[in-house]
Amino acid sequence: MVTRKEKRNREKEANYFFEFLKIQKHFFKDLMNNLKKVADHRHQSYITYGPEVLLFTMMLKNMTGLKSMRNMSESFNKEECIKNVGKVLGLDSLEELPHYDTINDFLSGLDVNELEKIRTYMIKELLKKRSLESYRIEGKYWGVIIDGTGLHTFHEKHCKHCLRRAYTNKETGETNVLYMHHVLEAKLVVGDMVFSIASEFIENESENVSKQDCELKAFDRLAKKIKKIFKRLPICILGDSLYACETVFNLCRAHKWKYICRFKEGRIKSISTEFKAIKELEQSKD
Repeated sequence: MVTRKEKRNREKEANYFFEFLKIQKHFFKDLMNNLKKVADHRHQSYITYGPEVLLFTMMLKNMTGLKSMRNMSESFNKEECIKNVGKVLGLDSLEELPHYDTINDFLSGLDVNELEKIRTYMIKELLKKRSLESYRIEGKYWGVIIDGTGLHTFHEKHCKHCLRRAYTNKETGETNVLYMHHVLEAKLVVGDMVFSIASEFIENESENVSKQDCELKAFDRLAKKIKKIFKRLPICILGDSLYACETVFNLCRAHKWKYICRFKEGRIKSISTEFKAIKELEQSKD
């Protein structure tokens, strides 16, 4: 049994950056090359830091649990940190790490598809390594959770793509409109962890659409994206009761996927009626 004091002493001796590099080189040996290939939208004559430096700095921020960009710039402003990052990226001339304003400027204009390429590379590498095989459903299918997530909410219209939702105050009768941005995520389930494998924004094409975008419409687009990226991956879609509908079932069948959806009474009346009938039949036999 390891005592708490022994555990603290071990943590003092541990080189977490070195351990991270061992993991990265084993699972994602071409990660740094992929970061360098990210298309840079900035004017080349004004560039001091390449995309690999900016993105790797952000990766370190997230892995070390730093909460803010300002805190990142302050914490990483050390000779040892700059030297280590330069070695990892093969940059002998790296004298400083980028300020958070520089990183924000880069990320604000970065094409989302560039980041999706990095994510796809990493997920495919994990699948190739067969290190997650024990988490397959029935030893064959990869469980993929589909769920919508709210990103931002505004009291005034943010852009022409905003989703709108009206709320009426029962006491005053006053109607307020909230403007929102949502995203639909597909996440690979591996034990207690989930890995994002594809994303699709839920947004209106214009501000004058007759019917707003929704999760089910976005799932149609997301399913096509997943099938294009992971053509032969045996998938089992996992969804809540919203996805328990013929539209979703037909999409899954078309892509040769299995599906498991949460049952909620009233979502599919025919199934609810059949379930009650079977339950009553079983009780009558007892």
